[in-house]
Amino acid sequence: MAKSAIKTAHIPVTVDEQSSTPHCASAKNPVDLVHLSRQSLGDRSLENEILRLFHSQSQLYLERLECAKTAQERKFAAHTVVGSARGLGAWKVAKEAELVEQASTRGCDVSALRAAVDEANDYIEALLSD
Repeated sequence: MAKSAIKTAHIPVTVDEQSSTPHCASAKNPVDLVHLSRQSLGDRSLENEILRLFHSQSQLYLERLECAKTAQERKFAAHTVVGSARGLGAWKVAKEAELVEQASTRGCDVSALRAAVDEANDYIEALLSD
């Protein structure tokens, strides 16, 4: 198994208490690769699998969110996106999904979430094509 070349042990990371978003250079990308490396313990094949899963599942849950007929369905779909986005370090996606989840009791515009997911997925496609 190939190990990630990213060294994470000496990178200082602080966290924004309101958004749970780390304050480090890699957190500014659509996917925080340092966070992903930590989550996968540096296993590049696992990182790629996580990226592929997010790429496909994020589209599925966006469709579920847009087709949801009840507040509970909207909340579940948005919450699922929040969790998966945080898992790989797609902080902007997580933030937008959290806003949709909080507004799930009323119909809400998901265009900002869709834009964030599209940005993350474009980034993921570029990473996986290398």
